[in-house]
Amino acid sequence: MSNIIKFFCKRVLALYLVALIVCFFGKNQKLPMIIMLTISVTFSLLKFAIHEYLLKHLSGSTNKKVGVIHTLLLYLFNLGIITITFILALSFGVNTLLAALAGTLSVMIVIVINTITETLGITKNRFGEKVI
Repeated sequence: MSNIIKFFCKRVLALYLVALIVCFFGKNQKLPMIIMLTISVTFSLLKFAIHEYLLKHLSGSTNKKVGVIHTLLLYLFNLGIITITFILALSFGVNTLLAALAGTLSVMIVIVINTITETLGITKNRFGEKVI
């Protein structure tokens, strides 16, 4: 596992724990909210890891046509998983849908928070520097 995956896994886990605490304070249907949050965070992290793997291996001397086909298939598969997760979550209610949405966007939320803290100089992870 690469350092960037470990970095984002730790931060997504912290965000997951915060969202889990919020789910415990929900009025109704706590278990479906927790399940959907867990499933969507897991799929979000898997999607991030697979994209990192594909970009690393397809950026080399691979045929462009094969790379485009793999990326397109992965994109369509991800859309299918997200659609199924959201439809299932919506059947339990709006709060469960919001939990699934938060889990699906967890990696993006962590990226935005990391970008803001790096820009303001709060953290110095150096992921924004130009690599030569």
